[in-house]
Amino acid sequence: MSKAGLTRTGRVGKAVLLCLAGHVLPAAAQEAPADDRPVATPTISRSFGATGLMARFNSSEQYGAVQSRTGLYMAHNNLSLASGATTGFKDEVATIVTPVNLIMPLPAVARGLHVKLGYANIFARGWGGHRTQVDNDSQTGLAQILWLIGDSALVGGGVIYEVSNVSLRHNDGTIASQGTGVRFDMLYHFAPRWGASLRLSRLAGDAATNIPNMRVGVIASRQHFSRTYSEASLVGTYRTGQFPLVPEGWIMRPSVAFVWQQSRFDPGATNLGSAIAARKERYMLGAATMRLEQDGFTPWRVRPYGEAGVEQELRNSIARVDDDPTSLYLKTGAAMNLGGKGRLDLYVARRDSMKGSFQSTTVNLLLSMAF
Repeated sequence: MSKAGLTRTGRVGKAVLLCLAGHVLPAAAQEAPADDRPVATPTISRSFGATGLMARFNSSEQYGAVQSRTGLYMAHNNLSLASGATTGFKDEVATIVTPVNLIMPLPAVARGLHVKLGYANIFARGWGGHRTQVDNDSQTGLAQILWLIGDSALVGGGVIYEVSNVSLRHNDGTIASQGTGVRFDMLYHFAPRWGASLRLSRLAGDAATNIPNMRVGVIASRQHFSRTYSEASLVGTYRTGQFPLVPEGWIMRPSVAFVWQQSRFDPGATNLGSAIAARKERYMLGAATMRLEQDGFTPWRVRPYGEAGVEQELRNSIARVDDDPTSLYLKTGAAMNLGGKGRLDLYVARRDSMKGSFQSTTVNLLLSMAF
């Protein structure tokens, strides 16, 4: 065959191949099996790690701050009854908190089911030089069953245990309390940039008080108590380009939170036979903060953050000799992603009341593991 014939044959062959490709390839694409790579199973870390909600879920800082402040109000009231003083109360408190949380899946039981175990030590010390000096050493324990619903909701319920030993250094008194109860939590990622955290707990137990008295020795009493605590918060997440004020490479998290607590104390009697009246305490707090944290929470890299805001007491039936309901809130710290399985936080939080009667510094070393 001549060279011209070969050229013509090559052109015809190429045309046939192109024609076949135009018919065969689309049909093959239609008949090709679907991508059977496994779809990633939702996990708690994957579903909520970037929302800012896990920090609320694993932290009991707000709960501890409320218990500390309301305890100081009671110390002021008791000292006022004993001494007649109604002004000049001031407190400075330093606290170290070391909580540990562990979340593990239970795939053999049901999909999305997890168990959470938590434990925290709290060491609080009141600074000297004031009318009241209160130290508090307490431990809390938690065991919950969690259910991850899809990738946007998490609900949990379980039992809690709390023991507290309070030393009233201003009068050498002590208060020892112990209680058990239940706690329910919920996280809900309801919008691309917003989520909600809800918490409700009910604790019941006994509190034993011993106050030295120069005339009779020691006045001792025991009261049964119950405490209902609820906390609700909204947390937003905005990255660079999603909001004008977010610096390059950072995340902004605005949040609003409300706390409601009600405590009941049953009537009792002292070792001297005098009656102790029943009482009820109601406390409500609102808080608004803005948090900035460095983006790129990749494994084994430290990421700094800072937070600032205000806390406002909205209802307080406990305080009788105090009137300083507004506090400024500041927090600075850093976090590390523990290989995609957990988070280690070290931060310092500061609360300063506007009128100067209350200052609190909290150092928190928080370890949270989720699988």
